[in-house]
Amino acid sequence: MTSVRPWRGSVESHSLGRPSPGFCNVCPQATPSATAFPEKIWYKLGPRGVTEQARTWIDSCLDINPTHTSKFMTNLSGDAYVKEHFAHRPEIMDTFLALPFPILKADFFRYLLLFNEGGIYFDLDVPEQYKKDAGLVVGWEFDVGWWDGFMRQFATWTIMAKPRSPHISVMLDDILDGLQKKTREHNVTIAELTWTMVGDVVDLTAPRRMTRSIYKSLKATLGDGFDQKDITALYEPKLIGDVLVLPGYSFALSSNHYKPEDTQDPALVTHHFEGSWRNDHGGEMAVPVP
Repeated sequence: MTSVRPWRGSVESHSLGRPSPGFCNVCPQATPSATAFPEKIWYKLGPRGVTEQARTWIDSCLDINPTHTSKFMTNLSGDAYVKEHFAHRPEIMDTFLALPFPILKADFFRYLLLFNEGGIYFDLDVPEQYKKDAGLVVGWEFDVGWWDGFMRQFATWTIMAKPRSPHISVMLDDILDGLQKKTREHNVTIAELTWTMVGDVVDLTAPRRMTRSIYKSLKATLGDGFDQKDITALYEPKLIGDVLVLPGYSFALSSNHYKPEDTQDPALVTHHFEGSWRNDHGGEMAVPVP
């Protein structure tokens, strides 16, 4: 769970119900949006719902963002959302609904939400000068203070996007391709994948997948104008194309190693690393909420 420094919003019911008026009913197209970032904050709940501790973290975010609306999605409402909004993309809808592990669906679902409607998956505060030009905002999970040649990756616990981001479109296609390769490798259907067959979730649907897809998309968009070295070892936000990359201290201060003399702005997000997906079930287990 993540607590955030800069949102009180209306809360969508945790039970499956009719979509709120804010839900977009048009077919998604992978074209960048010139609109402002939608003032929506998305949460995906597991079987436990909102625990007392999680409510404290969530309220800390909502209190400082009074103009945003918050939307809490459950497994049931998530399935219904994908059926409604991605029926025109059966390769997405059928793959999503067949995924056997909650963490794979949770990863895939956050990208689908942001692609279709935009908004914030959790929260962040974007410097005003970047809001006009940025279409996607991500922050480093691992960037500063690591050894040479280590694999950097963006944090997926907080993402901000405008609708129809072409970079998220590439993520969706790459996830589909990765899952299809797994089924061909093991000669099974999506629903028959086992936890062992899935392999490294971080690489398949999570931070490393997102990072590679954004690199790939920026390279396709900017050509020789993009070099990933230009957005590494950051000490301040950097806009490359329409992707705003925030330094490691913004979302993942504890995962980066800054020197005392390094200049840093305040951390925007504190991630509590509950790791509820790290089990053979691949997701949070249903237990009574205190």
